[in-house]
Amino acid sequence: MRQLLKFGRGTEDRDLPKDFDAAEYLRLNPDVATAIQDGKIRSAEDHYRQHGRAEGRRHVAGPDGSGLSPDLLALLPKDFDSATYLELHGDVEEAIAAGYCPSAEVHYLNIGRHEGRIHALSTEIVAAMTADLGRELFRYPYRAVGAMPPFRFEVPSRSAADRAICERIITAWHVSAAADPGKTGGMWDQLTAGHTRLKTALAQRDPDLLADLLANMFQEHLVHGLAMGKSTAARARSVPDRHAAMWCDRLLRLGEAVGVCPVRSPEQGGTDAPLEWLDIVAEVEAVLGFPLAFPAIGAPFGVALQGSAFPEQSFMHAYAAWRVDTLGPFRRIAEIGGGFGGLCAYLAGGDRTYTIYDLPYTNLLQGYFLLRCGLPVSLSGERPERIQVLPWWMINDPAARFDLVINQDSIPEMSPATGRAYIDRIKEIAPAFYSVNQEASAMNLRADRQLRVPEIIRAAGGYTRRSRNLFWLRDGYVEEFYLCGAAD
Repeated sequence: MRQLLKFGRGTEDRDLPKDFDAAEYLRLNPDVATAIQDGKIRSAEDHYRQHGRAEGRRHVAGPDGSGLSPDLLALLPKDFDSATYLELHGDVEEAIAAGYCPSAEVHYLNIGRHEGRIHALSTEIVAAMTADLGRELFRYPYRAVGAMPPFRFEVPSRSAADRAICERIITAWHVSAAADPGKTGGMWDQLTAGHTRLKTALAQRDPDLLADLLANMFQEHLVHGLAMGKSTAARARSVPDRHAAMWCDRLLRLGEAVGVCPVRSPEQGGTDAPLEWLDIVAEVEAVLGFPLAFPAIGAPFGVALQGSAFPEQSFMHAYAAWRVDTLGPFRRIAEIGGGFGGLCAYLAGGDRTYTIYDLPYTNLLQGYFLLRCGLPVSLSGERPERIQVLPWWMINDPAARFDLVINQDSIPEMSPATGRAYIDRIKEIAPAFYSVNQEASAMNLRADRQLRVPEIIRAAGGYTRRSRNLFWLRDGYVEEFYLCGAAD
């Protein structure tokens, strides 16, 4: 037996380069070290055998100090610039900050080029992205889209209350951190693992650093996956007409949804007339009953209409708010996964109570945005106000009772256990559930497929679907309204 073990170890050793050093391999490849800490890989040696050799990773530093083989480095485009690549792809920058990936070069060569990610905004790429706006970017292939409104980028600004707001946010963060029962699983555990400057501000309890970050949050990677963000800002600056076209299409869809704009019919040839933008906003607002204008908080950017920057999220959140109001007189609302707080800002008027349950990371974005909007908000550990921003596990509070629970674009990205737990809990705390989600079932972190809300609901039982419609504002999304069993 000893001889067999010895022979086995010798075979494994022969699979490794003679000068292989585990510590050096992990230094050159910090994502591997993180994977070992997370229990995804057993050792540096196992990773090199199973993945590293095929990926062209070096086990000793090259002449340039990198962990990439010369043959692989030769495949980099001549105009590749790591700073530009990271600006264009916020998820990559955060993955590097979190230790999941060693560098922009490694990501592009092993993943990015195969996914078709752009590495620069060259003249040719900008021209291709600008061409044929009507055919590519709108619901219908309009032959004449008219002149695009200009793009507006708000300048970061701090209010007199910012420092006090950020002190509250930091305190609430530490209250949540002390009570956190652990990871929820799904895409957001990885996407929020970076953000080193933010974590520095929180760890050092520095309200001024936090205020500086949040004052520019819509042009930072902080909101990647939630809204706007640094990557979208970089593209919008280089290709403004393309982004204006995409976002004006959201406005047009909102006008169609509320009945201000007729729905054009390609079958009847209704795609020749140029689209008009400026007159739609006032008519839409008259139907909605509230202004569409987005507050100049966090340096937002979007199409410039009526002297304000209108991000695409303003149109999508406004539609969802209007739709909720048409479904019933809901006075007590809870939202699971509240983004940056945009939907809450539209719905939280009057005497309505509104509670957001989300990850502590997104709680701090929501708290900042809603407090800067001047709304009465309480954070984790504070005396409850009419609007509460709470960590996700607080939904299990026995006193939680609502008239409606909302989930928009987040349950599919959760782990199966977390998504099912939310669906089971919703029917216990509210008589109605409004869902706006996609059903693509795409891969989630290469481990599970994303969830489909109707499938989880069928498995859970206790729900009656009253309506199911395509979501007006976004292709591939479905809005559903359910009645469900609930306590008083």
